[in-house]
Amino acid sequence: ILSGSGIVYQISNTETVAANNNRWAEGLSEQLTRLIISGLREKQTRYWPVGTSPISSTSPVQTLWVKMAQFNGSYTGDAMLAGEWMLFDDSGNILLSETFQISEPLKQEGYPALVDALSVALDNLTTQLASTLNP
Repeated sequence: ILSGSGIVYQISNTETVAANNNRWAEGLSEQLTRLIISGLREKQTRYWPVGTSPISSTSPVQTLWVKMAQFNGSYTGDAMLAGEWMLFDDSGNILLSETFQISEPLKQEGYPALVDALSVALDNLTTQLASTLNP
């Protein structure tokens, strides 16, 4: 459901729905990649993150992989962000790995407040990543 273009909302413990009218301006994966790269560039100095490119995929470099399992609003009134990240060395061995689960309360009801809370949660994730990557 995260691969769709609608904003995702959890309506119960077991059900999620994607909005038909409230959609992301660009693909969610591309948007998250761009925001994570930007956030990490601002918050740490050890690495210079770049998106996947033909050059980076053929050169031996360390790679940060972030998998989102949850990026949605919840009936509890929170924006939820959860998943895992792994840092691989240039040979593909895992150097660091952590799961994450971030909950950010919405300041009010509605999709604009959900988007704002998801943005704050993503900023919190990049802060956590930066402090781990740049001790």
